Amino acid sequence: MKKQTVLERLKKLVSEAKRYRALDSFGAGLMAAVEILEDEEIEKLEKMFQMQQALDERIIAERNIEKTLDEWVIAITIAMESEIDEIRREVHWKWWKQEKEVDIDRLQEEVIDLWHFLLSLSRMVGLTPETIFEKYMAKNKVNHQRQEQGY
Repeated sequence: MKKQTVLERLKKLVSEAKRYRALDSFGAGLMAAVEILEDEEIEKLEKMFQMQQALDERIIAERNIEKTLDEWVIAITIAMESEIDEIRREVHWKWWKQEKEVDIDRLQEEVIDLWHFLLSLSRMVGLTPETIFEKYMAKNKVNHQRQEQGY
């Protein structure tokens, strides 16, 4: 069985509770809990956005950088490509070389570096934590529908 997140389990409980009228208040309470969890996750992402904005603004000011949106998108996506290459270097993908043990801490550090640039790019194109959540949920639904239709 696939491991479910707390949020997924709570949503399932709410759905099941709604089948029983006597549990309407229980279902409402669970739904409130689900909304609180969603809000907490968005708050965490908002904090990350704020921290990345502060870092971006500091670098731009200290280095006196002026770029158009096009230039920023190109620069950030190139930086992301570089980080992806660094991530790839942390795992064994060269079948012709001696296999090495994966340093999970180093791998996670590289993934976080990618997150920094992803947050910057998200901000640059006008995404917010709320719109990321909404757009992700909608696109995830589409992607599941595509899989069901043999995409």
